[in-house]
Amino acid sequence: MATTAWIEKRLEARQQAARARLHRRQRSTNAKKMAWTRDIARVVLVASVLTLGVLAVEIGRKAVTVLNHASAVATVSIG
Repeated sequence: MATTAWIEKRLEARQQAARARLHRRQRSTNAKKMAWTRDIARVVLVASVLTLGVLAVEIGRKAVTVLNHASAVATVSIG
């Protein structure tokens, strides 16, 4: 048993090193995925804010048009 003890220690050290490499690789991959997800979320946020801005402008334009037509109808007298 004493003759194989050094081999067992070496194998255990190699297994631990392999686990550590795998863990680092997984953390790196997860970090890249998180960065990619954050970038997509930022793009979606900007797109939604722009869409809301366009909708607000269009609603404002429609309201002005309706008010102008309403005031034009109200000033016309039948006579």
